[in-house]
Amino acid sequence: MIVKEYISQRFRTFGIQLTDADLLDMCISSDIGMEDELDKCLMKRANVSMADFIPTLLLRATSINESGFSMSWNIQGIKEYYAYLCKKYGLNNVLDTKKPKIRYL
Repeated sequence: MIVKEYISQRFRTFGIQLTDADLLDMCISSDIGMEDELDKCLMKRANVSMADFIPTLLLRATSINESGFSMSWNIQGIKEYYAYLCKKYGLNNVLDTKKPKIRYL
């Protein structure tokens, strides 16, 4: 399996169709070739690049309805997948709103 197929299939499980530009952004950010054959090392780099990409993905509309065509995706599922990737690879979870807050009196 090549890198772009792996990334596309991972996001497709959440109902997300990626554009070639999305795939290119992820591959460039991790210095991975989209046509490279996936191995253990590249899989880790691909997963980290997906985690880096997810916050920008959440800025998009979660459903589209146009001329009888409807498309939506699982926003909660993708947030949970993001949290999983962050924990697994030791990344900063920028979406975590449960962080303790300091309040000065």
